[in-house]
Amino acid sequence: MTFARRRWLNGFITLLAGAGLVAWYTAYDVALYQPAFLTGWLLLAVILVLTLYNGRKKLSMVPLGSASAWLQWHIYSGFLAIFIFALHIGWSVPNGILERILALFFIAVAGSGLVGIYLSRRYARMLTRRTEEVVLERIPQFIAELRAQAEDLALQSAVETGSSTIADFYGNRLSSYFAAPRNMRLHLQGSRRASFARMTDMNIMTRYLNDQEMVYAEKLRLLVERKDRLDYAHALQSALKAWLFVHLPATYGLILLALLHLVLVYSFGGSR
Repeated sequence: MTFARRRWLNGFITLLAGAGLVAWYTAYDVALYQPAFLTGWLLLAVILVLTLYNGRKKLSMVPLGSASAWLQWHIYSGFLAIFIFALHIGWSVPNGILERILALFFIAVAGSGLVGIYLSRRYARMLTRRTEEVVLERIPQFIAELRAQAEDLALQSAVETGSSTIADFYGNRLSSYFAAPRNMRLHLQGSRRASFARMTDMNIMTRYLNDQEMVYAEKLRLLVERKDRLDYAHALQSALKAWLFVHLPATYGLILLALLHLVLVYSFGGSR
C-alpha cells in the first residue's frame, strides 16, 4: 500500500469514528444523560492508549507490530482525541481553574504532537537526501576527531611547505568552526549560505598557494565538508528530538491532572 493510499484510508476510518462518536454523543444527550461523562472517559482512555506508543518504541525487539503501523495509529488516534476533547468542553473555554489548566496541558500535548508530525515529515526527508546515518549523541565525538585532524593538517602544512598560509587561515577562519556544531538555524532552514561563504573564503585563499600547499588545502576542504554534513545532521536530529521534551512531560502531566479532575467530578458532581 502506498503512503498516499494509506493516509486516505486512515483518514477515512478516523472520520467514520468521529461520526460514530457524534451519533453516540447525541443519543446520550437525547436520553437525558450527561454526555460530558461519556467524552471524558473516552478521552482518558484514548490518551492512556496513546501513551503505549512510547513504550512500544522502547521495546522495539518485541514483535508487537511494525513501528510504522504504530506511528500511523498513534497519529490518527491523536486527531480523534482532539475531536473528543472539543466535544468534551463543548467547543468553548472551560470555566474552572483546574479545567483551564487541564485544557492548557492538552493543548500543549496536541500542539507539540502536530509540530512533531511536521518536523518528522520535513526533516526526515532532508536528512536522507544529504547525510549518511549517524547517531546524534556521537556527533560531538566525530566533530572533535575532525578538529584534531584539521589542526594536525594545518601544522603539517606549515612544517612541510615552509609557509603558514594554511595554518593562518585555519586559526583565523576555521578554528572556531571546528570547535562545536555551527549554523543550526541555517541548517534547519535548509540553507547552504554559510557553507557557500566558507568555501568561497577557501577558494580565495587557494589563489596564493603553490602545488604542494594545494594538496593540504584540498584535504582541509574535505574536512570542512564533512564537518558541514555533521552540523547539518546535528541540527535536524536535535530538532526531531527537542519537541519530545515538551510532548512527553506534558502528556504525563495531563494524565495526572485528568485523574485528579475525574476524582473531583465524581466526588462533587455525580453522574448519570
